[in-house]
Amino acid sequence: MQNGLPKAQGLYRPENEHDNCGIGFVAHIKGQKSHDIIKRGLEVLVNMTHRGAESADNKTGDGAGILVQVPHEYYVSKGLKLPLPGRYGTGLVFLPKLSDEAEVCKTQFQNVAEAEGLKVLHWREVPVDSSVVGEIALRSEPTVMQVFVSGNYEEDALERKLFVVRKIIEREIRESNLKQKDFFYIPSLSTKIMVFKGMLMPDQVGPYYLDLLDTKFTSAIALSHSRFSTNTFPRWDLAQPFRFIAHNGEINTVRGNRLWMQAREAIMKSDLLGDDLQKVFPIIEPNKSDSASLDNAMEFLFMAGRTLPHALCMLIPESFNEKNPIPDSLKAFYEYHTTFMEPWDGPASIVYSDGRYIGGTLDRNGLRPSRYVITHDDLIVMGSEVGVQNFAPENVKYKGRLRPGKILLVDTLFG
Repeated sequence: MQNGLPKAQGLYRPENEHDNCGIGFVAHIKGQKSHDIIKRGLEVLVNMTHRGAESADNKTGDGAGILVQVPHEYYVSKGLKLPLPGRYGTGLVFLPKLSDEAEVCKTQFQNVAEAEGLKVLHWREVPVDSSVVGEIALRSEPTVMQVFVSGNYEEDALERKLFVVRKIIEREIRESNLKQKDFFYIPSLSTKIMVFKGMLMPDQVGPYYLDLLDTKFTSAIALSHSRFSTNTFPRWDLAQPFRFIAHNGEINTVRGNRLWMQAREAIMKSDLLGDDLQKVFPIIEPNKSDSASLDNAMEFLFMAGRTLPHALCMLIPESFNEKNPIPDSLKAFYEYHTTFMEPWDGPASIVYSDGRYIGGTLDRNGLRPSRYVITHDDLIVMGSEVGVQNFAPENVKYKGRLRPGKILLVDTLFG
């Protein structure tokens, strides 16, 4: 049973992992939560089935998933005693199939959380239907649990603490002697968002994660991703979305990007992370895809205090020249950031969310087109192509497409 990349052999090199996929999102611009958004997010996924890969058994996908807001009322309706929203974090945890190794991982998680001043409130067995996935995916299917963690912090500080806990436990399990340590993975651990993903086909995500089909499960955003790797092996952990982004395309500069991020760890300082800074190294998780590395960098910049659009502009700057003149102030912004952050160059189309903001951007090459529609009833839908959702023509308020280097941003808090 293998879960992880093969070792370098012949012409194959694990460091050359790339993706090429289908991405999209649905959101209520005014932040109204409903199950309809989840349903539409899953429909976007199914309508991009042709952008994902499938194996010879016609049932094993290359990876698919959906990012949504934490459905607090849903978990309360299940009888879980939880603090107020924003006072606890939650997320899925992929654990080894060997029960004794799964218990080791859970104990380790509990110990790290307590050492960082947090308290594990509950472990919940996530209801999944393994019969819907293919035989190949079943060979590396992890045990899926959900953890709830609280702490005496305001929301943003708790979010950073959860980030620190996750990075510590990831490193400890990675360096352990567990036989199935490659099964361990935390798709997300947050007060705001949850990620449901796996080595699934787009039409399997809902039927596999039964929570997503419950009408009490609600969100104002749903960000979807269907994976088609260009030269990589399917894995449960490499399915997208990641913790902040979903990515269609490739990061062609990824080797240099990774090495530069590693090199500058020695001189980093952070007022917000303070003494916790050393605990989150390495910033870039080893043996992951180009998309996962970009997400690691994005997450780190965000947790160190930058806004989501700021972090995006640092990592994926627009071009500026005679054909694309920009204001001097914006040019100065980009020039300043080039002194300590090199571009993560594509071709790449990115959709992203932190649970409040959701949006998309194209890198400066502009070779991965994405289109969006805004309706009169305050829905916005974006996808890798037209037709991921159908609307009556009279309900369409505005249509547009992402432009190279520009950012589409929706603030669901202020509408």
